[in-house]
Amino acid sequence: MAYEPGTVIQERYRILAKIGSGAHGVVYRARDLETRGEVALKFLGAGFGFDPQYNRRLEREAQAMASLRGTHAVHVHNIRHADDGLTYIVMEMLHGQNLEDYLAQAEQLGGQIKPDRLLMLLRPVVDTLEAAHAQGIVHRDLKPANIFVVDKQHGGGVRLLDFGLAKVLKASALTDDGMVAGSPSYIAPEAWAGNPRILDHRIDVFALGVIVFRALSGHLPAPRGGLINTMQWATKGDRPSLQALRRALPPTIDFWVEKALAIAPEDRFQSVRSQLNALEAILATPVTSPF
Repeated sequence: MAYEPGTVIQERYRILAKIGSGAHGVVYRARDLETRGEVALKFLGAGFGFDPQYNRRLEREAQAMASLRGTHAVHVHNIRHADDGLTYIVMEMLHGQNLEDYLAQAEQLGGQIKPDRLLMLLRPVVDTLEAAHAQGIVHRDLKPANIFVVDKQHGGGVRLLDFGLAKVLKASALTDDGMVAGSPSYIAPEAWAGNPRILDHRIDVFALGVIVFRALSGHLPAPRGGLINTMQWATKGDRPSLQALRRALPPTIDFWVEKALAIAPEDRFQSVRSQLNALEAILATPVTSPF
């Protein structure tokens, strides 16, 4: 169900506004009537609130983010059950914009993100992913829309959002065989097979590679043309040249792209840390092109 502004949840959280929604969830800005501070409340969307499987997924999301406290994952304060039976997560309220909007804004102004700025934004993301992978948690929906850039007036920094599709490697699967979870352009080749049991942290390595390609070029590496084209490119297509789209980058960036977006997981970077270290080394290379 949808909550209108002014609604008080469990005599503690007054809904101020709806601030976002996705495939299965909706997030509200709310006032904590005990602390007087603002929080974000995440509920399951219409049609999913009383579904046991999606409630387990929401609880797993909260547990994953709570286990990453001290990293740059969005902070979780609590997971509660409303009087109407709906499960919801109480999270820190963030002010700023997600990386997708951040990149689009720069591109609308005729520019692109500078490599050193991108690296600055990605370092905390990699720190968080590394901590998650060490705990056997795979994000599984890594994309610019799930990386949040906090306004400087609210402290600055970056938060990694939405562990709603997180895969906990030692836990029972919540995704049925034959289902493909994630955002199509960022789905790793092996994930298209629809067998969640074969997936590991290297699907996040692939998604991070797509994020870097999209951020530095303004384009996704997958060709346009719908879901089938995206799947075919991911599983057997040629990887495009990033340097051809942004000539000021060193030619070695294309070797990085080939490895980051490799079809076989074993041919990819084997950790997000080695992936970032290699990118840092390439982008630190002096640019000699005048273009």
